[in-house]
Amino acid sequence: GNPSPASRLPYTAVFKISRVQKLVNGSTITHESTEVVALDAQGRRMTATTTVPLSGDQTPITRVSVSDPVSRTNSIWTVPDKKATVTAMPTPGAARTGCAPPVTASVISNSTLQRVQREKPTVEDLGTETIQGIETRGRRFTTTTPAGTIGNDAPLVRTTETWTAIAPGLRGLMARDVTDDQQWGKMTKELTNFTQAEPDASVFQPPADYEIVNKPAPGSACFAEEGTESPAVPIPPPPPPQ
Repeated sequence: GNPSPASRLPYTAVFKISRVQKLVNGSTITHESTEVVALDAQGRRMTATTTVPLSGDQTPITRVSVSDPVSRTNSIWTVPDKKATVTAMPTPGAARTGCAPPVTASVISNSTLQRVQREKPTVEDLGTETIQGIETRGRRFTTTTPAGTIGNDAPLVRTTETWTAIAPGLRGLMARDVTDDQQWGKMTKELTNFTQAEPDASVFQPPADYEIVNKPAPGSACFAEEGTESPAVPIPPPPPPQ
């Protein structure tokens, strides 16, 4: 039937991502990439991430993942490679008989619990801001790891600022995400272009000249709950050790 007014609105969003990595000698390396996210009225979602080469003689690489609840498949491919992997989604409710029971609090060690409690973030409401025409609400999370927790000789502070769309139809759309970590560096993800319209259907399909490798559904659906905010996309296994 027709989607209700509160259902997801189709859109295409373009993000710029910058990650400043701190090196031991005090210098930094900046990694840049762009991300395009397309969502259609049927719930299909495409994410394409393109790395910006650090030097001019390198070729940009784009990694694409598609979650398609219509055809019940997850697809991944890389440009300029010419091969796509299409994996069937598990049948809802199937293959759960062999699932391990959920981890209960009693299994988690006391030291882990103490660390989680010590590192509970403080949350600040930053109010609202319009980003690329979208009304968003911001929150800042500050986490402090006390000295001695992980061998650190001074407290480590990590702040994360998130600006999320307020409109119900854009639920889950993050227009800005800034994480500043004393230990690892700073990462910024910012919405640079937003089009609220039905994406072209071709973006959810591998290019016509690509070799398609079909795979059956994974043996267990334990971690693929229906309706999760970010659809599970298969991640290629690491290469075997030489």
